[in-house]
This record gives sequence, structure tokens and C-alpha cells, in this order.
Amino acid sequence: MSNVIDFIAKKKEREERQRVQELEHYVATQCNFEHPRNIDALVDEKIIEVKDHSLFLGFLSILKDEQIDPLDIFQDVFTFEPAHFEVSYNMRWWSVVQLAFTFLTILKENEPHTYADFLGLSE
Repeated sequence: MSNVIDFIAKKKEREERQRVQELEHYVATQCNFEHPRNIDALVDEKIIEVKDHSLFLGFLSILKDEQIDPLDIFQDVFTFEPAHFEVSYNMRWWSVVQLAFTFLTILKENEPHTYADFLGLSE
């Protein structure tokens, strides 16, 4: 009976894909340094899952090997259009967005003033 269709699982998969697509569109169009509060709200609400710290540290190691400043890439992911970002860095935009939210969550918890400065929330 390996051909049994699990309609509930299929529906959940479709809903999850739709949710991710809507979130990607929201981040691409509404989360930038002109609207830093939108980014801050996603960090606070933990809408984008914080990635495992070892994965994050591995990404930082790759950036170091490629001689890419982490602050530059985390700024550019919110500045560039997704396609432009992917061509510029040869990295999937959405993957880096998720890692950027991990970075921002860690930064907000450990260095709130630096977090506010990074997003331009300091007055």
C-alpha cells in the first residue's frame, strides 16, 4: 500500500509552501532599511526560524573563506532585490535571509544597541 495518498499531509505541505512564499514576498518587498520596524517585528515574533548555531557558524566560516564581510552580506540581503543578490553573491537569497534573522536574533539578545544601530532604529 505504498501508493496510498495522504490528503491531509499533502494539504499541510501545500499550506506550508504557500506560507513560505508569502513570507518570502513580504521580506523581499517590505523588509528593508527604509522599513526597519518590519524586520524588527519579524525578529521579535520569531516568524522566521532561528537556525542552528553550528549551521550559522559554518556559514560565517564560508564567508571568511570567500572574504565576504558578514555585515555586508546581511545588509545586502535586505537591500538588493533577490535576483540581484543571488547573482552578486552566488548564494540563494532566501537561505541568507534565514541566516540573517539568526544573526539579528543573536545580536538583539546580546548587543541590543548594536542591533538598533545595524537596523537604523537608533535615534
